[in-house]
Formats: sequence, C-alpha cells, structure tokens
Amino acid sequence: MKVSLPKLKNQLLAMLIGILLAQTAWAQNPRKADIIILRDETKLEVLIQEVTDNAIKYKKLSDPEGPVFNVRKDEVVSIQYGNGEVETFEAVLEVPSYYAPSQTQKTPKPENNPYNNVTTVRPKTGNKFLDEIRSSTPDHLRATYKYYKAKSKSGMIMGIAGTSAGILVAAIGTGIVVGVETDANGNFATYQDQQRALRGAWMMLGGFAGAVTFGTVGFVKGGRNGSKASRIRRELLQRNEPITFQLGPGFNPINGAGYLTLKMKF
Repeated sequence: MKVSLPKLKNQLLAMLIGILLAQTAWAQNPRKADIIILRDETKLEVLIQEVTDNAIKYKKLSDPEGPVFNVRKDEVVSIQYGNGEVETFEAVLEVPSYYAPSQTQKTPKPENNPYNNVTTVRPKTGNKFLDEIRSSTPDHLRATYKYYKAKSKSGMIMGIAGTSAGILVAAIGTGIVVGVETDANGNFATYQDQQRALRGAWMMLGGFAGAVTFGTVGFVKGGRNGSKASRIRRELLQRNEPITFQLGPGFNPINGAGYLTLKMKF
C-alpha cells in the first residue's frame, strides 16, 4: 500500500486544527458560578469549595486557582448553586455575654501605622483584588504574597518544562519523518516506511500540541500570579512593612546568654 506524503501532511494538519478547536470549545465552558447572598443583601459570585457546619469555603470567580476564602454561615441568607439548587439558612440570635463589674477592659494601644488598621477607610478603586489588598492586614498580605509567589514559580516551571518536552518530542518525530525514504513521486517505498512516517507524524503532532498547551497554560499562570505577588509587595512597601521576617535563636558561649535574632526583608 502506497500513501502520498503530501496527502499525509494534509491529514496531520486537519487533525491539529481539530485538536485546537476542541481545546478552545472546552475552555469556553467553565463551571457556572455559585451566588452567596449575605444578610446585608450583598451578592458574592464565587466557586464554592466546601460547606461546613460553621462556614462556607469558596474561591473567587475571577481567580479559580487562587486561595480559599471563608464566610461565616450566620452571615449568609441563602446560596444559589450553579446547578440551580437553592439552600437557605436561618438567622441565629446571639445572646450578649455578661461580665462581672470587677473585670476591667483593656483598651488596645493604637498602632502608629494607619494601614495596619483594617477599619481605616481608603478610597475604592473599582478593582476587587486591589481593594481587598488595601483592606488586609500585613500578616495576611505576607501569607498571600508567599502563596502567589509560589504559584508563579510553579507556573513558570510548568511552562518551561512543557514547552521543552513538547519541542523535543516534535523534533524526534520530525527526524523520523525526514528519514523515511520515498520514490521520485513522493510515495513511500514500503509499508514499514509508511508506518514509521505515521509514528513520526503523530510524535510531531503531539509534541507541538503539548508544547502549545502546557507552555501557554504554564506561562499564563506564572505571569498572572507573579503580577498579583508584585502588587502585594508594593502594598507592603507602601506601608513600610517587611516582605518576610524570621526569628532565630542563638547562644553566646562567652557570657552564657541566649538571644533571638530578627531578620527582615523589604
């Protein structure tokens, strides 16, 4: 059986276009958002991860790969799930606790940095992510910065590894196809040559598709999370807060005294 090499190229091109169209159609059908309605009539469009006895855990619709947030159940009126189901919650009345007259209340000492007080009103920007950053405490910002920094690094590694592996496989497949002998009319000499060409062509197709898919996904995630980490870092620097800090114990053998060292990175 003889197969023309130009005909094989046309078939491979058609299969590659089919794969790209299938990936595009799959990407355009995301999970429907869940709607959490709070008692102050606020609506949150989110992706609910878990509902526990006391809280509802969710991720932002705009950042499905981001951190998990919590909202207390007693603050929620109802949940409209993406599949159409609705769950309502009854209000719980809290009875104020009483204290003995002899007990004294300690007034917390105000902090010098106004940004550390999450009740400080700052102008809204219209950007949900930026507004949440500006209303968060320094400790929460540092934890979120580490999270997005790690996600950015893993995304870049995925992009580089996926692209490199895909190009390598495609290069091997290209070498196999080029090495197959054909006659003057471009037909394969033997059935074995045809099978080798098909295997090489599939390797080319899979390599290019893998490089495009994993490379694009990895680099997009890396860039998006890296941008968020940079924005959090700028917010910490604006507040004169360290990006990271570390406590380390030490011992001085000369005077037999112990001590702690504090390392801060800005």
